[in-house]
Order: sequence, then structure tokens, then C-alpha cells
Amino acid sequence: MAENQHDRENRERIESAFPIKETNGDTKMKNISPSALPHFHGLTTEDPDTFLFEFVVICRTYDYTNDEKKLKVFPSTFKDATLLVHGFTWR
Repeated sequence: MAENQHDRENRERIESAFPIKETNGDTKMKNISPSALPHFHGLTTEDPDTFLFEFVVICRTYDYTNDEKKLKVFPSTFKDATLLVHGFTWR
């Protein structure tokens, strides 16, 4: 089925509003400031889905598009009790 003018305009509007594109690895990785990352404290009032959504958005903003890059910064988002629960210790 052919794309009509209205559908094409909507697609172009959405693509321009959310310019998140996967890279092929040729671009240099930007450093994410620790203050830019969301923090997860493990409180019952925190929503883990919202935290993960924010983490993914920040990673895409800084061109961290593959899992290896994301996993390098993910432990730094844990704070307080979550560090102990997940076994992260600073030595």
C-alpha cells in the first residue's frame, strides 16, 4: 500500500523530533558526566522501569548505542543499598 502525503509528513515530523540513530562505530564516544546519569537507590518509591528508560535515553544522547558501552557505566548509577545487594564494592 502506498504511503500517502499525510503519513509521509507524520513520519518526517517524528524522525526530526527524535533524531536517535544507531552509529556504525566510526564516531568517537563522548564521556558521560556522572551527574548526568540517573541514580537508583533501591527505594520502594522508585520505579525501576522509569530509571531504565532514563538510563537508555541518556546513553543514546551520548552515543552509547551498544550494550558493551552501556554496561561500563551502568554500575555507577547504583547508590546506597543497591551497591550492597548487587555485590559492587570499591577497592
